[in-house]
Amino acid sequence: MNNLKWTYVGVVVLLAIEPALASEAINLSAGNDGSATRIENDLDSWIALAIVVTSLVTAWCMNAVSPKARSFGTILASLGCLAVAAWFFLFVLGTGILENPKPNQTPLDSAKPTLLWLQGLIALAAGLFLLLLGIRQSGEDKALELKTENDPERYGRVSRLLHWSTAMLFITMIPMGTFASIIPEGTDYRNAYYVVHKTIGVLVFVLLATRLIWNLRTRRPALAESLKPVERKLAHGVHVALYGFLIALPVTGFVMTSFHGYPTFFFIWELPPLWAPSDTGTVVWGLFHKYLLPYVLYITLGAHILGALKHHYIDKHPQAIKRMVG
Repeated sequence: MNNLKWTYVGVVVLLAIEPALASEAINLSAGNDGSATRIENDLDSWIALAIVVTSLVTAWCMNAVSPKARSFGTILASLGCLAVAAWFFLFVLGTGILENPKPNQTPLDSAKPTLLWLQGLIALAAGLFLLLLGIRQSGEDKALELKTENDPERYGRVSRLLHWSTAMLFITMIPMGTFASIIPEGTDYRNAYYVVHKTIGVLVFVLLATRLIWNLRTRRPALAESLKPVERKLAHGVHVALYGFLIALPVTGFVMTSFHGYPTFFFIWELPPLWAPSDTGTVVWGLFHKYLLPYVLYITLGAHILGALKHHYIDKHPQAIKRMVG
């Protein structure tokens, strides 16, 4: 009961400080010409670093040997989701930007406020689910013995760390990117969101590239024998598609940014555009990065998550989800 009490205290504190961090700490001027004045003392980079460190610690704890540490990791993941939900409900809604966004560049832009609502609600639901799961895990006493490499039945420690680190970063990167894309030009904190969004995007690309290289060294665990042939094909197709989309998203973002004449941020560093600005290049690559890839990725990711939950809760195939969890 003591663990439960402190979990609730942590959630309340997090919900209380998140709006302040989002609305006060992220504060700088973004010029219409593509130049940007960074936050004093590079606070935007520190915010990005805090998100990255929290994601890595969460992934590590979720796959720790100790059951208490794994419970703590699940609760950290819960708090990460709840932080995203708190940021949306307590800060984003208060800005008035959803009602008065940047003028639409395409008809799909009009869907972004609704998309942010969905992301906020999903983050809230995921946070509450993980919180309950973490509390339940606190009563377990079974150690988790994992090999470094994958074995025939489940993923090893390295694959799991790469997977969950990427997942936690993705949870933050996508809503911030969606919100940044509708913030009107000249809004004081607009560029700060791009600093965090692009920094995390670079790291997601690095993590995915690392995982692809790691996959060449160690084979993926076999799918559960209870799966039907069509389910096996779908699982494999979704898995490959996720890799492709998650790699393509930061790459197209980088190319689009360069064609736009803007720098690519990575913490305190700025990589200048690698080629001359081009309106055509911006439109073409922006079509992929801002519209086509995200929406297809949402559908694919949703299928991935729903498929895992179906196998675990409906089909009663516990080994399916235990390949990556527990």
